[in-house]
Amino acid sequence: MPDRLASLRAWPLVVMPATAVATIAIGSGFDAPGMVVAIVVATLLIGEAWLAAAMFARTVRKPISRAIETVDRLATGDFSARMGISGPEEFAHLGRAVDGVAGRLQQADTEQKRFLADLAHEIATPLSAVSGFAFALVDQSARTAAERAEAAGIVARESDRLRQLLDDLRHLHRLELAESVRQEQVDIGALCTETAQRFRLAAEEAGVTLLVCAERFSVVTDPRLTDTVVNNFVSNAIRYTPAGGRVQIQAHHRRSAIVIAVRDTGIGISPQDLERIFDRLYRVDKARDRATGGSGLGLAIARRAAESLGARIEVESKLGEGSEFRLLLPSPALPQPR
Repeated sequence: MPDRLASLRAWPLVVMPATAVATIAIGSGFDAPGMVVAIVVATLLIGEAWLAAAMFARTVRKPISRAIETVDRLATGDFSARMGISGPEEFAHLGRAVDGVAGRLQQADTEQKRFLADLAHEIATPLSAVSGFAFALVDQSARTAAERAEAAGIVARESDRLRQLLDDLRHLHRLELAESVRQEQVDIGALCTETAQRFRLAAEEAGVTLLVCAERFSVVTDPRLTDTVVNNFVSNAIRYTPAGGRVQIQAHHRRSAIVIAVRDTGIGISPQDLERIFDRLYRVDKARDRATGGSGLGLAIARRAAESLGARIEVESKLGEGSEFRLLLPSPALPQPR
């Protein structure tokens, strides 16, 4: 009997019905006691397997249920749902992944709601002015020629602000839809010079000196997107630089990157504003920006254009001293001199 028990222990751990074990025992010439032992051992194995399966089911049922519940809540728009991190490592990893996605969705939802609220405010301000002064012209409450001219001028100016805001929104929307990038050889020095020429009149009207100090080289990039970024840098620099100040456009290469920088001697940006200047519709100086017609979308557009280029933007600023915005274009090799 002990020899037979030893041979049973040496069998692979296979779960099979007790009747099957009995059949094997009879077919092998086992006597009755041996068959009973075989049935008992098989029953124990089945019980152990059932117990292990039950314990495993209890272990995985709870995290799986939490994952399903969390995903269902996220699907209905409840971005506060979290799965939590518990259980075996695999489920802890799943919990971290699900909660990470939920956090990003919640942040995006909050930013979207804030953007829509800011956009409604941005549209309401010029729309109210247009409506009010248009009615003044229609009902003749603006009686004198001077009053009518003032009303017409405000209507025209605020209408232009609305047009610019809508144009910038369309531009940003196209960029966020991953508009295709057109790669070609671009003369960076020429691009900087053309940008300065484009803003020369605006700089003169603001009493700001506009300078260009750019090396002449070419690099493969999208000229339209690069121009979009530099235009926004220069426009902001002029807008926030007091009369008598200076704005300088520079271009040079730094290791494996092409750097286009716009430096000004303007009002500068506080550290707390630096964290938000690329948010849509965020303004450092709201009163000044509205007075000069800015939409508040320029730097958001610049950042999205830079991302499309595979580039990055750097900013350095000191309050009351000025700022420098830099576009770093990737360049796997040194630029070719011209």
